[in-house]
Amino acid sequence: MNFYSVFKQLVKSLKNPWSIVPAILLGVYIGIVHQDIALMLTPFGDLYLILLKMCVLPLLFSAITMSVGKLISSHEANKYVKRILIVFSLSLLGVSIIGATVAFLTNPGGNLEDSTLAALGVVVNTSELDFEVSLTGLMPETTEKSLLISFLFSLVPENIFASLSQGNSLEILFFAIVFGIAMGYSKEPAKEDVFNLLETIFNTSKKLIDWMILFLPFGLCFLLASQMATTGFGILVAMQNFVIIAIVAFLIIYIISTLVIWQKSGYGFGRVLMVLKEPTILALATRSSFTCLPSAISALDEHLNFDKQTVNLVIPLAITVCRFGPVAYFATTSVFVAQLYNYGFNLSSFVIIIIASILAGMATAGATGILTLTLLDIILKPLGLPLEAILVLLIAIDPIIDPFRTLTIVHTGIAATAAIADTHPLPTETTTTLGLSKDTTIG
Repeated sequence: MNFYSVFKQLVKSLKNPWSIVPAILLGVYIGIVHQDIALMLTPFGDLYLILLKMCVLPLLFSAITMSVGKLISSHEANKYVKRILIVFSLSLLGVSIIGATVAFLTNPGGNLEDSTLAALGVVVNTSELDFEVSLTGLMPETTEKSLLISFLFSLVPENIFASLSQGNSLEILFFAIVFGIAMGYSKEPAKEDVFNLLETIFNTSKKLIDWMILFLPFGLCFLLASQMATTGFGILVAMQNFVIIAIVAFLIIYIISTLVIWQKSGYGFGRVLMVLKEPTILALATRSSFTCLPSAISALDEHLNFDKQTVNLVIPLAITVCRFGPVAYFATTSVFVAQLYNYGFNLSSFVIIIIASILAGMATAGATGILTLTLLDIILKPLGLPLEAILVLLIAIDPIIDPFRTLTIVHTGIAATAAIADTHPLPTETTTTLGLSKDTTIG
């Protein structure tokens, strides 16, 4: 077997999503049993994390500007723009509120055992923070007014080039949305050239990320080994409640989305569930929302009788721009992190979590599962909460969370499209589709 064949087989193995399982186990083993080796691996883990963050800003700016600009300038979208904006806005707001509320009511980051709090405290103390805070104490008091005003000011960049050089994701995201809207309404003939340039930047950044993701098993092993050497195994046990609560939030959103599709389609509930089975299984199995596009379109157009032209336009927009899964997950995670720090919640902080989760979720357009986690800083930074201390743990549990996050992107995108699109009159003849009959009395 020549070198090329060996290299090709190695790349194929690294692309397998299950390759991270032995990496996680090995990282935990090295961190607990061979702490000296784990500390030697720490710089390599940090380097991998920096390399991943390197691609966030170009991907963020190009994806959001291009998506928003093309939506505004699309002639086909013009007659649906008002409906799209209303449904997308309400859907994003809804999933964000559900995610935050479920975490707030169930309190997965509170009432932890002393041993778990001690392990989490070690994580905080060993992270590079600009301030010291104990997990068993309260965060510094901040008034609702000052917190909300500070957040609003943090949205608007005084100098976008300074924001780019400093890596201020929140300001860059706000500028990308505004700039994309302005480009969409622009009548300049060179606009398409700018869109093509942004698409090139987006595809190039995505290619870089694809290369880096090949080394994810190694990076995750190094990061976990370092974390375990410092904190011990008890830190992962603290995450089990959070994993359960996050999945519960996703399931609530799934049920609500299914009810929306059922009510809008006019078909029986059993038939709707059967039609949605294929995109649901695909989303959980592939963890790729774009892979589910043909199945999602087919479900609404061919099997539930929604207008084909509208479905073809709206579903790709919903999956690309709205990113319902990351929005819900960011809201849940932000509340969880705040609970770990005994953060004093008030109305302003809750509003910031809701709004910033929507912005951060939209910023994940085109990003891979692990890369999306770095965008949590958009939410946590205005609250004065650190991301570094919890990031490696979120990376460790992401293989469990990612399928449900993808399912929420796809399924809520289908529901949003169903709310926007018109339906054709139900057929009166009995035909067979997906093994189900369309009777004259459907509903």
